[in-house]
Amino acid sequence: MDKQHTTSKRGDSGRRKFLVKAALAGIGAPVLSYAASEAAPTKEAVTEKTEKKWFSLFKKYYNKIDDQYEIASNYERMDQKNTVFSRTAWDSPIGLPEGQFISFSAKSGGQVPNPLEQIPGFGPLEHALDGAAFALHDVGTPLSIAGVHNKGVLNDWDTLTNPKTLHKHHFASPEEAAKYVKRASRFLGADEVGIAPYDERWTYSKWYDVEPAMNQEGEGIHEEARFPFKPKSVIAVSFEMDYDALKTPGYIGAASVQMEYSAMAEVTFRIAVFLNKLGYKAIPAGNDVGISIPIAAQAGLGELSRMGTLISEKYGSRVRLAKVYTDLEIAPDKPVGFGVWEFCLKCKKCAEACPSDAISMDNPTEAPTVPSISSHPGVKKWYQDNEKCMSQWEKLGMGCNVCLVVCPYNKIDNWLHDLSKLVVSAPVGRDVARQLDDAFGYGKFKEESIQEFWDKED
Repeated sequence: MDKQHTTSKRGDSGRRKFLVKAALAGIGAPVLSYAASEAAPTKEAVTEKTEKKWFSLFKKYYNKIDDQYEIASNYERMDQKNTVFSRTAWDSPIGLPEGQFISFSAKSGGQVPNPLEQIPGFGPLEHALDGAAFALHDVGTPLSIAGVHNKGVLNDWDTLTNPKTLHKHHFASPEEAAKYVKRASRFLGADEVGIAPYDERWTYSKWYDVEPAMNQEGEGIHEEARFPFKPKSVIAVSFEMDYDALKTPGYIGAASVQMEYSAMAEVTFRIAVFLNKLGYKAIPAGNDVGISIPIAAQAGLGELSRMGTLISEKYGSRVRLAKVYTDLEIAPDKPVGFGVWEFCLKCKKCAEACPSDAISMDNPTEAPTVPSISSHPGVKKWYQDNEKCMSQWEKLGMGCNVCLVVCPYNKIDNWLHDLSKLVVSAPVGRDVARQLDDAFGYGKFKEESIQEFWDKED
């Protein structure tokens, strides 16, 4: 280790100790008081609701997702044709007439020029990087990002639902199955993994294949959702987006997203093959088949946020989600809360930064306040204006990630992240957490980040 690096690490450690002490001095007493009242309720204070939770300092575990979020008892499953990505193929307010590609896809794919190509971050090097990052997804699971299922060499249901193993492996218990499946999933490339019970509510009522419409070969294929087997468990996996790339304006930021779509295709296929070789049926899924966010929340991978994405305790907002459906019975994980919901009530940073005003500034509601068939009602949460969001995508010629970048949970794993987690986790600290985030300069796109990305030596 060179001297300069050693000095830097010592300085980092010193700052960390100072700020942590300062934070503890300011919020320590209220935090301990809160923890004592929440973590150890008296026998008399235990109600039916608290019996469904296990308290561990500021983290709460729930028996099921309905204990954590308000979900309508008459909740109806969403039709995939109404998702914003499927609508790009048939709905003229979202897509182009006659089922053509939405213009952002045409710009991103190079079919038409992008008017922004002279702006830093939108040049040929960055565009090429974005395309390369997405290449494995395009080859392995074409159009999975748009919700197309059972297509491509990495998503062939005929193969993945007909295991060829001679002897089916029987686990001693669902808990043992969870241990081995989760360890295998992490080894095979998942950054985080959790198990959810199969919940039909999060499977689309009908599936929609956009490919014929996008290729101008007719209407999309709209059919009833039917699995080739009866799913018992869903393996939810998350993938961390590269921090340095995500906070870079232009196509480099987009490439950080596309890299994880390629990773999703590859890793979920590997997990499905692992289960196949044990004698079980399994199919991988990205944006297709069902809604990833409630499945991931049910599997304990994070919490819902104001901007509509999942927040991971470890990686914050910079995660992409996928899942694997299987007929193997696997012990599920518990949904978890660690303060995101309460923090989002006060923060509003993503809503203020959204260039298209697509994110709600209001409190959660049971139904969308803006009419949109892509905002499916039935869960109390924050609903986004999908049409406004997509208008920004069209303007850029790529997906927009401003909300992910500005989120105070989006930080690398260093001393400031540790401090932020400490402050955010304490109810009395949530009012100042965003101010700390702004003071340290997080959540800002900087043009110099483009060259810093290219100059970085790994």
